Amino acid sequence: MFLTEIFLFRSRPFSLYLQTIAFLLPMFRHIKAQRPIESLEGPIALIMTPTRELAVQIHKECKHFNKALGLRAVCCYGGSPIKDQIAELKRGAEIIICTPGRMIDLLCANSGRVTNLKRVTYLVLDEADRMFDMGFEPQVMKMVNNVRPARQTILFSATFPRKMEALARKILHKPLEITVGGRSVVCDDVEQVVEVREEDTKFLRLLEILGRSSTLDPDAKILIFVDRQEAADNLLANLLRRGYPCQSLHGGKDQADRDQTIADYKTGDTNILIATSVAARGLDVKQLKIVINYECPNHMEDYVHRVGRTGRAGQKGTAYTFITPEQDRFAGDIVKALTLSLKPIPEDLKNLEESFLLKVKKGTAHFSSSGFGGKGLEKLDKDRDTVKKIQKKSHGAEYADEDEEDDDEADAKFEAKEAGGAAALPSDDKKPASEAAFAYEIEINDYPQKARWRVTNKEQIMQITEISGAAITTRGTYFPPGKPLGPGDRKLYLVSGFLCNI
Repeated sequence: MFLTEIFLFRSRPFSLYLQTIAFLLPMFRHIKAQRPIESLEGPIALIMTPTRELAVQIHKECKHFNKALGLRAVCCYGGSPIKDQIAELKRGAEIIICTPGRMIDLLCANSGRVTNLKRVTYLVLDEADRMFDMGFEPQVMKMVNNVRPARQTILFSATFPRKMEALARKILHKPLEITVGGRSVVCDDVEQVVEVREEDTKFLRLLEILGRSSTLDPDAKILIFVDRQEAADNLLANLLRRGYPCQSLHGGKDQADRDQTIADYKTGDTNILIATSVAARGLDVKQLKIVINYECPNHMEDYVHRVGRTGRAGQKGTAYTFITPEQDRFAGDIVKALTLSLKPIPEDLKNLEESFLLKVKKGTAHFSSSGFGGKGLEKLDKDRDTVKKIQKKSHGAEYADEDEEDDDEADAKFEAKEAGGAAALPSDDKKPASEAAFAYEIEINDYPQKARWRVTNKEQIMQITEISGAAITTRGTYFPPGKPLGPGDRKLYLVSGFLCNI
């Protein structure tokens, strides 16, 4: 890593500490070989991660070395006030650890006078496959293209779909490729158990697994995956009623609650954690023995990442996956993951896959898209900039100080879906309500200023989206009282639709 570009496939999970040290030590040597940064100069090293939790963990490991080496590192992510991060960056830092969305905001803040990428010669993309899967491709590519070509780039990826391969070719030039285990393969240390069962039997089976685990190993940590915030909170309530101490982790919680939940889970105050895939990405916890996919992952890459939370650093682990007959479209991805891992495939799972393939041949079903597909992804930057401009017009000068970006990864995924949706105007085509991309409009231009801030805050929008499944987009321009509208102008309003087709 000292001399060349690296593409590391990490299908065999090892501890976050070892993975982080793998790029931190060369980074420190690289920085110390450069001249010191001067006032108003940007960082020398830029580390990008898909989630705030992973950024915080890397920053924590980095701080152990900073004092001895005389270096400064700043961790930048959504969910904390941007003005605090701007203040830290203005004091100067050799290292920035960030999520892509917040880094874009900082590069644009104060007309680009906060920080820049002119001196970046060491670039790390950690969990790159998840970063691109979550819709961060445009932001990442924009930053990569503005970093000098004479740089050292290190890219970590646990899976290797076609889109990931194409992106790697754009970013890296004749890289040294290191593969640990196999590509897109679950580690051999993880026992994979896939069960086809009806929805109403899943909870009883979950209680059975938890009861057996508490008897055999009371200190074992268990991670339960669900798809939505509402499902996480409902399952949390049901388990608490049955005497199982547990907590939930999802994008609907504020940053302080999420930090405390992870701290309690790591210290052993709570051994059962219910989480969404987005919230648990990058989570590295010792003694995590069991992963339960209570709701089946919808593509193979997500399955590999979920299951990869256990069996790390040579430890053994078990992963249970529940799949219902109605989720037959996901069976093929699970079969593929088991096949690549050289694991036996349950007969009922084979039958489920075959029944779905038969439906496809008859034209009554369609294959689900890969998690790396995304519709309208190339429009993400344009739509993000448009939303930013609209919000600035409606919020005024105080916008930059607002805590406007609570969940970078969920927001990027939401906007990626929104960018591929239909136009904001109602369609004449008659569609069932569940298939319509547009539902109704709400004009908010004349609301009080604080009300406008509240209703366009990304945290509030994401909470509404997770609870209701509705997608909300800001349209129009803010017009102060008495200001006339020009031709074709519209006052500030919200568009609401259904997330499934947006």
